[in-house]
Amino acid sequence: MRAHLSKLLRGRRNLTIADQIVVSASNFATGIILVRGLGLKQFGVFTVAFALVLLLISIQLSFICSPMITLSALSEDGTPRNRYLQGMFGVELWFCAAATVAAVIISVVFLRLRPQPDEMKILIPFVLSIVFYLMQDWIRRYFFAAGKAPLAVLNDVIRYVGQTVVLLVLVALRELTVCSTFWTIAITSIAAVVVGLAAERIRYDGAPTRDSWNRSRGLSRDLALASQLQWVVYQGAMLIGAAMLGAEAAGSIRATQNVVGPVNVGYQAMENIVPIKAGEEMRRGGIRQVAKFLYRFGAQGLVVLAVFFLVIGLFSRQFLEFFYGHEVAVYGAVLDLQLVYFLLFWPLRQLSYLFRTINRTPVLLMASFFAALASMLLIYPCVRSFGDIGIMIAAVAGQAVNLIYLAWMWLRIRSSLELADGTLDAAPRLVASKVE
Repeated sequence: MRAHLSKLLRGRRNLTIADQIVVSASNFATGIILVRGLGLKQFGVFTVAFALVLLLISIQLSFICSPMITLSALSEDGTPRNRYLQGMFGVELWFCAAATVAAVIISVVFLRLRPQPDEMKILIPFVLSIVFYLMQDWIRRYFFAAGKAPLAVLNDVIRYVGQTVVLLVLVALRELTVCSTFWTIAITSIAAVVVGLAAERIRYDGAPTRDSWNRSRGLSRDLALASQLQWVVYQGAMLIGAAMLGAEAAGSIRATQNVVGPVNVGYQAMENIVPIKAGEEMRRGGIRQVAKFLYRFGAQGLVVLAVFFLVIGLFSRQFLEFFYGHEVAVYGAVLDLQLVYFLLFWPLRQLSYLFRTINRTPVLLMASFFAALASMLLIYPCVRSFGDIGIMIAAVAGQAVNLIYLAWMWLRIRSSLELADGTLDAAPRLVASKVE
């Protein structure tokens, strides 16, 4: 029994899933605490402010973390991989510095245009939460890329479980506000960053930083631009809808999204392990093997998700009333569309990992462009016609356009490779050698 338990705790997949259970369960609980503790209107204010944090996280994920995970998997074990990851720490520090400046400028401009009570009390924890949220998210992904999943789990327990506990204490003390919420995010993120850096002793070094950036910048550019366009599809639609309907609309979208939060166990676990596995399959067998792996994994997951979402969809109003109360239960139709949006996201991620691994990231950029265009063209007429539901209609339409374009491009690429080489194995070897 002891040996079996030790094997489970060392397994990369098991630790990744355990980590995402910690993160997603904590985020799920946090959403419920904030909706009930702040009220839907103040939660909407928090959601609008937190949209900037999510924007910067999405930039970091695509600009730094996603290329880091993919290229570390395609790198040779040992010194080459360690040097690359060490260099990416320097890239992350430069990014955090730029994000801090941008966050301060955006916050000051916003507060001057729309002054808030005790604005400086909000600004300081807001900026701190952005900076250390970014750093902590990079550290956890570094541990996965470096094959040190137990440290990632420990780091996320400090950050996310700690956040949930502090928020519960604030509710009990009747001190939960938007300001105290950002202080909670900042303090728990700082604690996790300090522990993570102490455990790994990562240091900045200029030479590896330049080398790692030169290796990553092609992927980083395409994935970062694609990510921001993808952000427009959902978060952009939500912000425009909130501007038209009020902060409560943003709160309703965020609250219903939180019900689907447990699905992030799968989605975030994918981001930390599937690109690594895809890179390993690429090194062993080329495009045919990585495509076969992603197709099999994607098909199995899609069936499980479809059944799970169907159950939630049948009882959407009851779910919302149970978690948030009667005030939010009226948004059952919004939750149904959230389920459709996240169901489409599953095959979309598999195709994204495929194009990343075979170094065809410009395709992802174009797909995201068409998705953002569709969402922005539809948001105004949909909100005017359907209210809150219109926000999700526009987002789902953009997601569908994204998926259709990627599937079409993969069919074209596969056909061209078969015609040119008579096999799907020759081209990827060239791609793999180029990446390495």
